[in-house]
Amino acid sequence: MSVVPRIVGTRLLQAVPLLLATVVVNFAIIHLAPGDPVTMMVGEGAVSADQMDAIRESLGLNNPLYVQFMDYLGSVLRGDLGTSYVYHQPVSEIIGSRIPATLLLMGSTYLLSTFLGLLFGIIAALRPSSLQDRVLMTIAILGYSVPTFWLGFIALMVFAVELGWLPISGMVDSGLEPGSWDYWKSVLLHLVLPVAVLSLFYTGLIARLMRTSMLNSLRGDFIVTARAMGLSKWRIILRHAVPNAITPIVTVLGLQIGLMLSGAVLTETVFGWPGLGVLTVQAVAQRDYPLLLGMFLLTSVMVIIANVLTDLVYLAINPRLRGNG
Repeated sequence: MSVVPRIVGTRLLQAVPLLLATVVVNFAIIHLAPGDPVTMMVGEGAVSADQMDAIRESLGLNNPLYVQFMDYLGSVLRGDLGTSYVYHQPVSEIIGSRIPATLLLMGSTYLLSTFLGLLFGIIAALRPSSLQDRVLMTIAILGYSVPTFWLGFIALMVFAVELGWLPISGMVDSGLEPGSWDYWKSVLLHLVLPVAVLSLFYTGLIARLMRTSMLNSLRGDFIVTARAMGLSKWRIILRHAVPNAITPIVTVLGLQIGLMLSGAVLTETVFGWPGLGVLTVQAVAQRDYPLLLGMFLLTSVMVIIANVLTDLVYLAINPRLRGNG
């Protein structure tokens, strides 16, 4: 059996107990947290106590917690994430309608921050302790040290409110025909600030890691050998130093795919981006148990998928790990 199917199969088998444990923990935390979903649905004192009990009974909230969990687990195994208490729609449909917006935000952020982070890290490592190194690393440290929500509010106040260059919130202006040039232009303008704010953190993180890895790579024996063979400076850097330095960064880049979803919660909330982050905040505020559980399950699955993809990319850039098992 080749190494690729074996790794994928192993990771998927390992994911089964991990997902089960995640479902159990998430279910317990959500249901044991303070707050009554029925009260949030109908309002305090809006209906009688008997009517409140009737609603809880219809939702299965009067059942013992272990019964509720077994019912939920059975539904998940059948591919049913339940129905939202607030929206009265299947959770899978609600989440599915928000995924494109979050993927657009996360995908743009991931590509931009990865490119800039690797580029800045390489440039800084080529001349350590120089002015360019100090400037780039200062920007990197500030990037992942400044709170995202604070930076988002500052960006809104400066570029949207004071200067009026960019939209304040949302994903697209109303009244535009979907698919038209004006529609996509509006989407791009709305995308600028949240991507810029979210990318700053990940760019700084990747740049710092890439600089360290690149410095270690440039000190390697294979670089000395390449120089002794008379290879040009840039060929040594691009063909030998950079590929070797990127290898340990792949793990970090893979983990960011899953972590970006949680990081987008604050950014989407600040900028009113209609994605999964805003949906999560609303579900927490409204004690929408099925929707919250669906969101947490989606995040767990994304992290697992990201780990599998990371292993495959690692194989692609490190031929020594390939072969038949």
